[in-house]
Amino acid sequence: MRRTERGFTLIEIMVVVLIIGVAIGGVMLSMRTGGTSQLQEETERFLLSARFVSDQATLNQEIIGLFVEPGSTEGGAMGQWCYEWQRFLDQSWQQASDYLDRHCLPDGLNLELLVEGEPYQYDPRATTPTPVLVFYPSGEATPFELAITPTGFANEEEIQRVEVDMTGRIRWRNDEEAQERFEQTQW
Repeated sequence: MRRTERGFTLIEIMVVVLIIGVAIGGVMLSMRTGGTSQLQEETERFLLSARFVSDQATLNQEIIGLFVEPGSTEGGAMGQWCYEWQRFLDQSWQQASDYLDRHCLPDGLNLELLVEGEPYQYDPRATTPTPVLVFYPSGEATPFELAITPTGFANEEEIQRVEVDMTGRIRWRNDEEAQERFEQTQW
């Protein structure tokens, strides 16, 4: 009587490796998102929209601006900060894209802005709002800095900073500084 030895087929081994890989990827992803703060999530959201708008301005030969204002709460008091992207079309500012709705920061977060090196102060009496950041078809942009901070006291490491230079380059300063520190510790 002959016994047949049975082992694993190559397909079975590949399926097991695939399942292990997906499980490890899921764990890594959940660890990463669990470690990001609300500040970082809001900064990433802003960066994604700014990079999208910058590309759209160049590709579609449009002028697209960022409008910022504190939203109103039900009682009429100024609430959290909101921003909206608009394009300049037919001599007026209009919604830039169906994908870029007005976005308001969650309660507890604040915006600080520098526009062309000057601190931005919202003027509720202004009849014609002006954009704080403009992307041009040439790829250029208004020099702009944004800081998303927790309301109240924050240590310097918590503040998330984004910078746009006049060439249209968008930088997340916290991310770049962290990368530089990491590279320096490697040597």
